[in-house]
Amino acid sequence: MAEGGMHDQIGGGFHRYSVDERWIVPHFEKMSYDNAELLKAYLHAYAALGTPLFRETAEGIVAWSLEVLADRERGGFAASQDADVGLDDDGDYFTWTPDEAHAVLADEEWEAARRRWDIYPEGEMNHNPEKHVLWVARGVAAIAGELKVEELQVARLLESAKAKLKSTRDRRPAPGVDRAVYVSWNAMLAEAFLEAGAVLGRPDCAEFAMRTLERLWREAADPA
Repeated sequence: MAEGGMHDQIGGGFHRYSVDERWIVPHFEKMSYDNAELLKAYLHAYAALGTPLFRETAEGIVAWSLEVLADRERGGFAASQDADVGLDDDGDYFTWTPDEAHAVLADEEWEAARRRWDIYPEGEMNHNPEKHVLWVARGVAAIAGELKVEELQVARLLESAKAKLKSTRDRRPAPGVDRAVYVSWNAMLAEAFLEAGAVLGRPDCAEFAMRTLERLWREAADPA
């Protein structure tokens, strides 16, 4: 899942479910409760196995949750992020044509990125066959072998490419966010963030979890 299209390879977090048998094309909506449970799963896996991919995936869920869902002033998390902006698009905010991606990347970054995330002429989206859902098609070692460079250089190129794609995507009209603060879903994310504080060494996660729980107690507890 972490390497497939359900995982937002650029912005972090997971989309709601896959609509194809390869687990590449998702329904692009992102739900807070899905990401709460997946955050715990990847934290537990990282704590048990120490696999860097699991930590990176957990960090991505945290980053997306704080950026998109979190109410930084009062604590609490919004319910979800929509799949699209309007009726005439299908995940256009999250997907890329080769020209769109190449335009914002240096040539070296592009050569690594297109191999990593399968950005070739034929895409996956029915409404626009050039549009690509980014997923991990090749590992760093394989890309390094194809480009005849060191793996560390490929990792650096992919890191800079990801940052540029994220910056460009942030300037697109973004899907709306349902700002409803549901007690049960917030409790799930708060629990996951408390675990993230311990497993990832992120005291900011634990602090925000406590602020969220304090808000729930203040605004939603039944005094009876």
